[in-house]
Amino acid sequence: MDNQEKIKLMAKYFPIILELKDEKVAGMVADVWLSMLEASIWDDISQARFKEGYDNVSLISHVNSAIECALAIAKIVGKYHDISFDTQKIITFGLLHDVDKMVEYVFDKDGNLVVSDLGKRIQHGCLSAMYARDAGFDMDMIHLILTHTSASSIRTTDKEGILFGHADICDWDLTCRFTEH
Repeated sequence: MDNQEKIKLMAKYFPIILELKDEKVAGMVADVWLSMLEASIWDDISQARFKEGYDNVSLISHVNSAIECALAIAKIVGKYHDISFDTQKIITFGLLHDVDKMVEYVFDKDGNLVVSDLGKRIQHGCLSAMYARDAGFDMDMIHLILTHTSASSIRTTDKEGILFGHADICDWDLTCRFTEH
């Protein structure tokens, strides 16, 4: 599959990927997702779930929501406080931040979504960062992925990372509190 085909495939799940100006970066994002899909139990990215106990919430909906929230916040903060944000970085980071959830959750013998053995043994964000590094992303992106989770003892000072972290937690908190499960 060539770069254009991979990007088109990912756009079915994450339409925002088409807003990435650098086709190489979009292709690298697609490579990370496709590699993680291959390592997962899922036949299709649409099957991946967001979190154990929330079987009805797709990983796709969380990723899309968190990115759109982050972009909206960036626009508002920029308007009122004259802070500029790199929206390309926000989109790329948003597309990569939770890709490891593809392998962090599995169904148990009773059909319940549970944390996988891998998810119990490797801190959230680490596998996403490793796959992103293998795809060619730089240390700045690796840092953002590793520091986006409360499981990390390191916090980012990158304004896009701080902003996205709040949007991610907002989506997570609201999803966990107010979706039926």
